[in-house]
Amino acid sequence: MTFLGIRTVSGMTTALLLAGAAQADITAQDVWADWTTYMTAVGYDMTADEERSGNTLTVNNIEMTAPDLGDGSSMVMRLGALTFRENDDGTVNVIYPDVIPLQVKLKDPEASEVDIGMELRSAATDILVTGVPTDMTTTYSADRMEMVLTALTVDGEEISAEDAAGRLLLSGFSGTTQSTVAGKRVYDQRMQADTASYEVRFNDPEGTGTFDFESTIGGLNFAGSSALPLAVVQATDMSSLLSAGMTADGTFGFANGSSNMSVVEDGAQAFTAQTSSEGGTLMVAMGADGLEYSGDQNALKMAIAGSQLPLPLDLDMETARFNLAMPVQKTDEMQDFALGFAFNEFSMSEALWALFDPGQQLPRDPATVVLDLAGKARLLFDFLDPSGAAVSGDPNITPAEIESLDINRLQISLAGAELTGDGAFSFDNSDPAGPPKPTGGADLMLVGGNALIDSLVKIGVLPEDQAMGARMMMGLLAVPGDAPDTLTSRIEINDQGHVLANGQRIQ
Repeated sequence: MTFLGIRTVSGMTTALLLAGAAQADITAQDVWADWTTYMTAVGYDMTADEERSGNTLTVNNIEMTAPDLGDGSSMVMRLGALTFRENDDGTVNVIYPDVIPLQVKLKDPEASEVDIGMELRSAATDILVTGVPTDMTTTYSADRMEMVLTALTVDGEEISAEDAAGRLLLSGFSGTTQSTVAGKRVYDQRMQADTASYEVRFNDPEGTGTFDFESTIGGLNFAGSSALPLAVVQATDMSSLLSAGMTADGTFGFANGSSNMSVVEDGAQAFTAQTSSEGGTLMVAMGADGLEYSGDQNALKMAIAGSQLPLPLDLDMETARFNLAMPVQKTDEMQDFALGFAFNEFSMSEALWALFDPGQQLPRDPATVVLDLAGKARLLFDFLDPSGAAVSGDPNITPAEIESLDINRLQISLAGAELTGDGAFSFDNSDPAGPPKPTGGADLMLVGGNALIDSLVKIGVLPEDQAMGARMMMGLLAVPGDAPDTLTSRIEINDQGHVLANGQRIQ
């Protein structure tokens, strides 16, 4: 229900601001039809009252019902009037009041019924649509766009404004959307805002607990495109949509950001958290070839305090990155997959170090953890099919086959020691009754390992007998390198299933 609600509000807001095309005559009806076609193409049932007067089309009592996901849940959204005015030069202005009331009704048979009242408030808004019906461009701008929670009812009980509040604000908001229709219906979008901020507050009506969260993002921007098949496809069947040619991709970027969270329990401060960063990106792409996510943040800082923590935590990170790529449909061919993350130059406050190393035996060098994996695999079921959850959760069904796995990069730098490595493995899936059989190898290097063990023993974190066991294990798996306190290891798995370390069989 939460994802469905976000998708509905996002789609509705986009449709309010967008419509379509690029240089020639269009009518008000063309623009309205482009919006309704988009919403119905992604699964929403729409009803509205249309009234034509001269060069103006007014649409009242708009109602959108989200597609049935098959779980008995439902969502209905209602909003007020929109006006589409035709100009003498063949363009259309989209006009709506400074305040548009929105109503969202959520129903989940296994949870709550929720009625949400909101208002979309705008200032100095200008929306112009140009083009022809098959190629329209919408250019829009607003000094500010604000979405405000005005009413909330849960299972028939009204939640007061003092107990629940929410607001999303975009300032200096502008962008373009181009809608073209040929073999597919394609939407190309560009958007930017000087600042974006949101606030959420909840109070426990039966106690003294409160939750407050606020965030501000500067230099927000978005670029992306989506393509929908012209043929009618059940919108809730994502697998069929992808097979029919649906694609979507988008990249969000921002110049800076900050957030504050506060939790109060029984009248006392229980938890606080502040974060800040100097920009980053988030990329999402989906199509029949697979699903991709990636993101990064720069100069990330966190300050956390709470009654359950022994002392405040201050954490800094120069960069944080992640990436994920995976197939989503059943195929006979192997497809690419990838998984990676990087936490670069991670450091924490001296107060936190002093908890376990007051004598400063360990180097305070910033830590780095990097893992970059890639390979080939194929799914044996459609991941986005409604029945996919049952297949993936059945221990008697093999959901996928892996052909290869490459360790492009492994790096762990911590407290003066560093472990690095790479490798490659292939997998034999010929035995239907057994797991895949790997063959291949990985090369590893550990620098400063013995010095780290000595320091851990000195500060009492690692007992001497366990330190001895660790050294014996390193002696079994690794050989001395060219530099002092350096160990190297070549770990291999041969076609007989034997595990070898530097040519010596260990299993």
